Amino acid sequence: MATVAILPSRLVDGRFFKSISFWAAFFTAVSIVLGHKASLKLPVILDYCFGLLSLQLWFRLRFRDITVSRGELLVIAVVGLAALVVESLAFQPAVAPAWAGAILLPLNYLSAAMILGGFLAGMIFGHYYLVETEMPKKLLVTMAGILIGVLALRIVAVGTTLLLYSEVIRPDSDFLTRLVSFQGHGIFFWERILVGLMIPSIVVAMIYATARIGSNQSATGIMYVAIAFVFIGELAARYLFLLTGIPL
Repeated sequence: MATVAILPSRLVDGRFFKSISFWAAFFTAVSIVLGHKASLKLPVILDYCFGLLSLQLWFRLRFRDITVSRGELLVIAVVGLAALVVESLAFQPAVAPAWAGAILLPLNYLSAAMILGGFLAGMIFGHYYLVETEMPKKLLVTMAGILIGVLALRIVAVGTTLLLYSEVIRPDSDFLTRLVSFQGHGIFFWERILVGLMIPSIVVAMIYATARIGSNQSATGIMYVAIAFVFIGELAARYLFLLTGIPL
């Protein structure tokens, strides 16, 4: 929602926003159900609000065929981002100084959601670009620029985490050596960095280049490849977080 709110809604096919709102409501409902089954005591009020807002947007677009305003998308996005910040604090590891942990976990939660949601939205947008051929080609360039932005945010979040852990949180330990060593968790760390960040950086540059020359089908195909690498990288990052308490 946060990424598609940047697009000029008047120029985009309404069916795209209908699809995005459906998947936003669906994934939110799944996360709430899994949270309850795992007995996680999470502040889910904002999750319910985000899910209901997304559902009502889908219902309106599905049965009333009403256009979407950027303001409406921004409101839904802000509620979702606020839910992520609040939930991230529930999983905050006990690190000193406390301000470092209070910054790192929300930053990584937000950037992870933005990169996963952004690339998924980009893949869906590319598909609707092939369905609705009358949309301006420059919109795909805009979406490629959004993907570059969310990937840059994710790289900044990971880099900030490593910097603060090595210089502020654990300056007297060799945690970074153990993290990157193949004798420890290195295989997952380098999978996270290479597959989840470096390869997507190359791929997103290809998306932008192909979108600029108007090759929409090629750009859409590359987006399918990009989401696979991003998803693998985020799985490795979440595994490392559960294993070490370091949000990557």
